[in-house]
Amino acid sequence: MYYDLITSLPHLPHSEQAEWLPITPLRLQQRLKLLKPAHAEQLARARSLVMWRRERSLANSDAALVNEYAALMDAPLESPLREYVAFRMDQQTILAALRSKRLQQPGPEEGTSWGAGARVHHIRKHWDDPDFRLTYVFPWLASARDLLAAGDAHGLERLLMDAAWQRLNRFAQRNMFSFEAVFAYVFQWDILQAWLAADAEQSTVRFRELIDKVTHVEHN
Repeated sequence: MYYDLITSLPHLPHSEQAEWLPITPLRLQQRLKLLKPAHAEQLARARSLVMWRRERSLANSDAALVNEYAALMDAPLESPLREYVAFRMDQQTILAALRSKRLQQPGPEEGTSWGAGARVHHIRKHWDDPDFRLTYVFPWLASARDLLAAGDAHGLERLLMDAAWQRLNRFAQRNMFSFEAVFAYVFQWDILQAWLAADAEQSTVRFRELIDKVTHVEHN
């Protein structure tokens, strides 16, 4: 149990209510020193693979990422953490498949390293179905397809983040002072950090567009 660790962590607001991170990266790392060595190692390896960052994605057919996932799943891993890692890789695999279909690419051939997780074969088998017959497992899938088709990258990221956030809430609520609750907090912190950064970028783009419009009006 991690009573001291959990009680030392400030509440994380949902991204829709957040304006800043309530705890800095340095402070968070200091708190995580209270983890048992085995838990700290598992979290570090899982976080390296599935923490929220846009620059690394299965959409680029990253064989190294697929191999890293396989190695992690073969290593000792607490069951709830294993479940969340699998969920995140499912998300990335589904998104990669949706993007490929959006580009009217054929289904991946057997043996190609294009995705990871338990859904790879299922997606290949049901490639011609708009949602790969997976909406009963992933209710957000149809909305993700529509947002991708509309070119709404910001909305798509928010949708995927919210699905992950809700999944992490369930982990945290199962046992408030467990390792489960700790890793749920850390991954939600990663999501919040990524969202605030993306929101700042979006605000900068909107500001530049506004300046361009004003400048254009003045010149006319």
